[in-house]
Amino acid sequence: MIGADGWSVNPSLESQLASELRGFLRRVPVGSQFTVAPSADLCSSLELFLPQLLRSRYPEWERESLDGIFMARAQKTSSAAAQLAGTCILISDQTVTPFLVDLELSDKADSVVAFRVFLGEPGGGPLGISGPECNSRDAERLLESLISRLDGIAWSYKLASDDIDWPVVLGRS
Repeated sequence: MIGADGWSVNPSLESQLASELRGFLRRVPVGSQFTVAPSADLCSSLELFLPQLLRSRYPEWERESLDGIFMARAQKTSSAAAQLAGTCILISDQTVTPFLVDLELSDKADSVVAFRVFLGEPGGGPLGISGPECNSRDAERLLESLISRLDGIAWSYKLASDDIDWPVVLGRS
């Protein structure tokens, strides 16, 4: 369903993402970190989900997608929530940029009830956030240093569920 602002997130994608994240959260206690491989279905869902969210606020994301997710840290922050930090590949120029995402899931269904997304720091490329080329030593260094730099990053894109008409964007109006 398309919302009044013309943007929509696929509800089945949201459900898939929530289900995949819940699978990780069931295995660890609150406060614990967990490992998410780049080949995990969770990463594939984030590659699709994050650009769809960003399109609801930033029209330039209509021409951008993600082509890979690499986790520096995944941590369970409550019984149904996690914080994910890492780098992602921008499909337009195959460079990486950092991200930080907080996702809170419904206790009763496979759905996202709240989120915060921070993505990109000033750089080059079409969106002004491109960092090093993917699969380069500089991309590895960016991922390795990310956690120690999180508080100092000047995020280029910021979006939270409180900022938009979240049910409409999801097609749940």
